[in-house]
Amino acid sequence: MRAPVSLFAALCGLFCARAARGSGHWDEEEFVPPPPFQLTSAAIGGARPATSDGPAHAASSRIVAVDDGALVSDADSGMLIRTDATGAATAQLAIGAQAGLLAYDPSARRAYVADRRGDRIVVVDVGDKLVARTTWRTPAEPYAVALTADRKTLLVTTIADRTLVAFDVAGGSERWRTALSAEPRGLAIARDGKSVLVASLASGALDQVALDGGRVKRRALPVFTGQRARGAFAVTFVGDMAVTPYQLERPVAAQPETGDHYGGGFDPPIAHQIAFLGADGRRATATTNVNEPRAIAWDAARDRLYVAGLAIDEIASVDRASQIDVGPGKIAKLGKRCGADGLAIGRQGSLFVWCSFTRSVARFDLKPNGTLAKVKRGPELVASVLDEQRHAGMVLFHTANDELSSFGGMSCGACHLEGRADGLSWLIGGRELQTPVLAGRIAGTAPFKWDGTAKDLQTSLRQTIGRLGGSGLSKQELGSLVAFIEAMPAVRAPTRDAKAVARGKQLFESNELGCASCHDGASFTDRDQHQLGRGKAFDTPSLTSLAASAPYFHDGSAATLEEALRDRGRVHGMSDAAMKLDGTQLAQLVAFLETL
Repeated sequence: MRAPVSLFAALCGLFCARAARGSGHWDEEEFVPPPPFQLTSAAIGGARPATSDGPAHAASSRIVAVDDGALVSDADSGMLIRTDATGAATAQLAIGAQAGLLAYDPSARRAYVADRRGDRIVVVDVGDKLVARTTWRTPAEPYAVALTADRKTLLVTTIADRTLVAFDVAGGSERWRTALSAEPRGLAIARDGKSVLVASLASGALDQVALDGGRVKRRALPVFTGQRARGAFAVTFVGDMAVTPYQLERPVAAQPETGDHYGGGFDPPIAHQIAFLGADGRRATATTNVNEPRAIAWDAARDRLYVAGLAIDEIASVDRASQIDVGPGKIAKLGKRCGADGLAIGRQGSLFVWCSFTRSVARFDLKPNGTLAKVKRGPELVASVLDEQRHAGMVLFHTANDELSSFGGMSCGACHLEGRADGLSWLIGGRELQTPVLAGRIAGTAPFKWDGTAKDLQTSLRQTIGRLGGSGLSKQELGSLVAFIEAMPAVRAPTRDAKAVARGKQLFESNELGCASCHDGASFTDRDQHQLGRGKAFDTPSLTSLAASAPYFHDGSAATLEEALRDRGRVHGMSDAAMKLDGTQLAQLVAFLETL
């Protein structure tokens, strides 16, 4: 897809600011912040507002409107919480650590909540109390749920096992399942009820799955020359159009420079986008200032779209969202750090926001002229499971400000999505170095950086902030960020055949292959550097969470583990014996590695 002229004008504030040559500093007079919403291509909406308004339970969310209040699934505490109109808690129910999203059937007054760590769906009766009615087992790591319009089928995405599963609501039995792209997240059912779209953090596309059998078609997100699409957490339908916020990343500059900055130069390498995907295949895009976009909701009665993210305390609104003259609406300001991780449309068009940092509900009511009134922030509903230092670090991880990056253009979570990786290799100092997974791979694995030059995590973070153009954190802030990163739980491993894993473990530990000579210990690393072939020596990476860290090698040149073991990337000489494995042995070794 070629970028239209208007794209460069719209993205100039993010991609076209220049550094003062020779000084290593930004020229602030040339920087124009991105707008909350600005089209970068022709709109694809209709001449009139869309009249097709599907039920709220057809799209996954972390918060839903119930009567005058809300129902929310809190990932921090693992609690399902019901609130009243003031945002105060009226009932709570423990779901499980890192609880996923929910869907609510208002007719049956029943909620379906993903227990992400417990591999189950919890079916909850919603009344004055929240009562767990039953549970359904799922593949590994359920996350998003949605109900078909007739409320007879529940659809569930599972992250570790990369599946979409359809459950019969009446009895909880599995109807069918199908494979999804890597890192699936939110989902939304099309208004015609024939298909569902699933967002992905890593694939650069939405998976469109037919509901009459599970056939999958990939719908690529719009990108431009030298850029990649990543970070699609949420998706919804605006009439017949699908809408999803995502990140447009430029990992390797078109004209590489030698500066020690991500992307090869001083220009911020990530922009935030909103994609409009028509049922007829047409596409439109817009830029937004919503950093780390995580939630989206459409008020069909007013044809207004809302987009929110973790790293900015503003909600972008889009007026006439389904129409050809779509345009920016009023900005909704949340005040102090919120960490918006869910949106829901309430009665009379009120807007509920789940503030994940404060574990509270914010509410915007409509004024008589249809604009949003000042936000009302409810009380803290439940305590965080993190101590004070780690919680402060979590907020910093999802903060985009001048201390962390030039002009607050990026946050840690922009590249390390949920502590994982974006699957991209970045041009740094003239070399391509891929984003590493952080979750569960940091504590006890120093030194850091691919060349092992950072003796500890504090040093590594200072180097990263410098590469992002940030002014730096205080000692206390840096300590909080370190504490949070080191405490991140490991990525869930996919389900693999136990016999194949056992045989793969034997191969891994064999003297013939010699894998354990470098990848040993609890984190599967000797914490040393090794020269492979004629190249420079590189740090031995931890193998923990290996299934979620594709591509492989420091430069990301091996797309799969099979390619890495067959010596098909640009890095050579890791293990000559591995290349001699037959197909069955290779599959067994891969199965074991994916469970680490």
